Formats: sequence, C-alpha cells, structure tokens
Amino acid sequence: MARPARAAALTLLTALAGLSAGEPARADLSDDAARVARMWSLSGARVARLPPLFIEHGRTRLVAITPLPVGTSGAAGTPGAAGTSGAAGTPGAAGTSGAAGTSGAAGTPGAAGVKADECLTAAFLAPRIVEFTLETSPLAGDVSALEGLVERLRGRDPDEERRVHSVGGAAVITRCGPAREELGRVAVEVLSPRGAFDVVVAASSGPPERIEAILPERAFGPVAPRGDPGRPAEPGPLDARVARAARRARAEGALRVVPTDMSASVVGTGQFSVKLAEGCHRIDLMAEVPSATVRRATDLDAEAREAGTGRLLDRDRSDAPDGRLDFCLGEPGVVEVPFLGAAGPVKVVLSDAHWPLPPFVPGHFGARARGNLAAALHRRHAPAPRAQPIAEAVGAQGDTLVPVQVEPGRCYFAAAGLVRGELRGLRLSVELGDHAGRDDAGEGSEGAGVAFCSELEESAALRVGARGNSPVWVLAVWPMD
Repeated sequence: MARPARAAALTLLTALAGLSAGEPARADLSDDAARVARMWSLSGARVARLPPLFIEHGRTRLVAITPLPVGTSGAAGTPGAAGTSGAAGTPGAAGTSGAAGTSGAAGTPGAAGVKADECLTAAFLAPRIVEFTLETSPLAGDVSALEGLVERLRGRDPDEERRVHSVGGAAVITRCGPAREELGRVAVEVLSPRGAFDVVVAASSGPPERIEAILPERAFGPVAPRGDPGRPAEPGPLDARVARAARRARAEGALRVVPTDMSASVVGTGQFSVKLAEGCHRIDLMAEVPSATVRRATDLDAEAREAGTGRLLDRDRSDAPDGRLDFCLGEPGVVEVPFLGAAGPVKVVLSDAHWPLPPFVPGHFGARARGNLAAALHRRHAPAPRAQPIAEAVGAQGDTLVPVQVEPGRCYFAAAGLVRGELRGLRLSVELGDHAGRDDAGEGSEGAGVAFCSELEESAALRVGARGNSPVWVLAVWPMD
C-alpha cells in the first residue's frame, strides 16, 4: 500500500475508534450520592438527601439526622411530590415536607409516624481523597466520666470506639430501633485540609445495601490494624538539648540565642512571658526528664500569643518531646508562651533564637504586616532583599489577580502578609509563561511567599486568595540577585 493511502487508512481507523469510544463516564460527588439514594430507594427504603456541606480541617460540624416519616421518598430515590422536600432533592423551608405523610415544622414526624423497629442510616460521601470521622452522641448515662477515665487507664478510649473512620471518602452509620436516637447529632471531623460532603439518609426495615457494593470504585482491601509504637523516645539530658538547639540556630544565622527557665506546675503546665525584639524568632521549649523509673512521658505542646491582643503567632501540637515555635515581630513586644506536657514539676527552658528583620521590608503598612512579610521570607529561607519592592498591592477577602511587570533573565520573590482581620487560609500563587508556583500559609501563619524567575517573559500573574473574617492583606515583590 502506498504511503498516502496507508496514512489515510490510519486516519479513518482513528476517527472510527473515537466514535466508538464515545464520551468518557464522568462521576462526581453528586452523582455518587444520587446512585446511593436510587439503589436504596429501589430496595424499599425511604430516602432523603440533606443539603451539601463544606467543612474545613479542625472545625467539627454537628449534623442533625431526623427520622423519615412514611411517604418521604419519591421516584428514583429522591424526594418526590407527595411528602417531598424542596427543589433539587433538598429540604424545603423550615425543614418541612409536603402534604401527604409529611413532616411538620422543624422536621418533626407527622401523622404517618415512624416505625418503631426500623433502621435509620446516614451515609456521608466526600471525594475519595478526603479523610474524616463520624461520631454519634452517646446515650444519656452511657459512659460516666469516672467509667471513661477507668477505660482510658486500661488503654481503651470509649470516644475512639464510637468513631467511624471513612474509607475511600465514605462513611456510614446505621442505628436500629431505639438506638436511632444516637443519630440525633452526628459530629463530622475532617482530617484532611478540607472536604465537601453529600449526605444521604435512609429509613428501612433492616440495614440497607453496603456502600462498597453500590460504589465499588470506593472499596479498598483489608486495612491493617494500627500498631502500638510503644513509649516515646527519651529526649536525653536537658543541658545537652539546650546546647544543641543553640548550635543549630547559630549555624542557621541567628544573631543571638537567649535561654530562660522556670519550673512547671505539678501537672506539667506553665507559661512564659518574655519581651522580644523586632525580628524573627525561633523558640525551643525543652523540659527536664525526671530520674524516676515510673513517670509521665515528656511531650511539650505550646503556643505563642501576642500579649494584650491574644493574637496567635504560632502553635506546636506535635508528638515530639520538645516544642518549637517560629514567628516574626514587626516591632518589639511581649509574647506569652503557655505550655503543657512536662513530666511534673520539673525545670523547663525556653531558648529564644533571634534573627534581625531583613532590610527593605516595608513598614508603612504597620508592624503586623511587616512581621508577616518577614516571616514569609524567613520561612522560605530566601536571601534578604537588596532593593525596594518593585510592586506593592493591597487586597481583601476572595481571590485577587495582581499583574506585575518583570525583566527577562531576573529572579523575584513575592510575599503576601495579613494587615488586619483573621485568616482561615492564605494562598499566594504565580503564573509565568508555562511555569507556576504557589505557597499556602500554614496553621497560625499569616504570611506566604513564592520565588520565581523570568526567562523571556515580561509580565507575571500573581494571585492572592484570602479566606477568613474580614482579612486585609498586602503584597510585595522584590528583585533578587
């Protein structure tokens, strides 16, 4: 076959293959929830879908699961016309249902009532990469405080036994008979940074079909039980740890390291109040290990707060024996450092390593913004700027695009810092030709920074995304040698 004819035949075969393949199957979170609702409804269950949820990490959400009266579900597992909820399968105004077999105000059971021995199931669906837990409220008098303490001393956690961990972004709780009251409030805690949820509720004569059978793509193999890592490693002598922290800070360019000590309380708690100079600080908290054989493990958790305002500067909740806090101050001030986790009334040392503020960090936006911009430079180990910023911008809540003119062949560092308000999240990203980069401020941090270099481009697109309570931020871009 001649080469032109062979090429034409290959082109025809490719086109036919594309036609036979059709559109790829696309499934999103709403489709998964609709499939679960449809399959449960076909098995005879009464099904309803709650409004979608969006939960951030560290913010537990309580979800009320009310019993479904007879006549709730409609066709295909979604709330229908008779005894239905509002449009698009979501509960209507004031949580009321329709006329026949309906619920009254605030979602209470209506005339048709609820069967006493049936099961109530709540399925929480999130994207498959989201990890979360569900926990029901215990029945009144289920576990007393004393009984719970005894169980914990025996190595068992009653709260952990009530938690349901998600698998493949899905978790289901079923309660039958009088135990349905436990679903009155379900606490959802997100272990991932954030997650969107669809909730499907079903009332049936027995437990409904398993989620793994309806959504096999979410099924996993057997999960190995969590092992016991044993007791934490001993941190070693206090004096050696203090000297090691000082050597590490000086090797990283700290101007000076100043230790301060105090005695913890009998329960291993305490609070330092230290006056610090402007600049960046690393505070290492180290506690003495008692010589007694039987003792509590040393695991210092601490946080740094600005005295007077109570503004959080940094927090350490790690499992390491020593605590570490990093932050920058735009002006001198008093910082309070409460801690817990020492092994009783022992000596605790606070070691403060200090780096001076980098030059050319603008101060006309206020001390808070100055410290946050310096923190972005310090956290990224960026060299100190040697010139004034080539661009500055101020923004507020939401996503903001800031175009910046750049020179081909030069590198830059951009930093965004909070001026006032409260943050739930701060992201700084840059797009330059085919390259992109981004940085997210961590927990307790109010600054983000990103470095980029221009090859042939003459402009860069910087985007600042701020979420929180009336946040106001400032952006500065420096040329870097």
